[in-house]
Amino acid sequence: MDKFLISTDTSCDAFKSDLKSNRVSYIPLTFTIDGVTYDDDFDSDEVYKNFYDQLRAKKMPTTSQITPTAHSEYFSSLIENGADSIVHLTLSSGLSNTYNSAVMGAAEAMESHPGAKIYVVDSLSATQGQNFVVDEAIRRRDEGLSVDDALPFIRDTAQNVHHWFYADDLFHLCRGGRVSKVSAVLGTILKIKPVLIINDEGKLAVVYKAKGVRNALKYFTEQYEKYAVDTKGDVYLPSADSNDVALMFKEELEQTYGCKVKIGWVGPVIGAHTGGGMLGFVFRGKGRLSDK
Repeated sequence: MDKFLISTDTSCDAFKSDLKSNRVSYIPLTFTIDGVTYDDDFDSDEVYKNFYDQLRAKKMPTTSQITPTAHSEYFSSLIENGADSIVHLTLSSGLSNTYNSAVMGAAEAMESHPGAKIYVVDSLSATQGQNFVVDEAIRRRDEGLSVDDALPFIRDTAQNVHHWFYADDLFHLCRGGRVSKVSAVLGTILKIKPVLIINDEGKLAVVYKAKGVRNALKYFTEQYEKYAVDTKGDVYLPSADSNDVALMFKEELEQTYGCKVKIGWVGPVIGAHTGGGMLGFVFRGKGRLSDK
């Protein structure tokens, strides 16, 4: 029997059937397109691809955080179904207020259910970076660790996972008000791919402007050699429907470094802001970076 229950919000972008098979509970974030709000319950390549087809058709989704009340009701249902020790991993507090909302909801649920313990952990991550942290929690739970013994490993992973990614669709960023039309036009003509990180505060920071995808990938590998704890370790590639590039890059990484590479989708909550074509690069590093 598991010594604690793992929970997350769906910004980790794992297939929901995979979360269930790994005994991970989840609470969905939501997104809205054309006035209709949907749960992020994506569970197939086809559903993710359809979302990016809509973005490329110039649809502009909006996203919403999970309320404290929704968190409280969710945690209470887990407790009432037998969970007495819960580790809940959230989307980065630097990108969303979902973490603070989860903390408030957990406090309310514990007040209503004396004896239950809910540990809300800020992943300082998003998409496959958050999934990297979730997978660490799964490993430690499956090793039979108690929650007190597992939490230091989980928090250490959150604090040391590196996220590098490039934006591809500058016109989507323009439609979302994140870059000017002039910048989008010039950047597209020059094939500029802005490279960003999620820094040590869990916030986005632009660190480089690569000319073309190939140079962006070269920059990724330079950072991998510089910051990775172990270049034979696990690498996750978050893909916003950029699978052709992701598959090519996966093969290069495995041949060059002998690392294990996992490609995963960027889901609707993050994809709504990045647009299609984005590719990320996630690995365990030697501490998070504050800027570059």
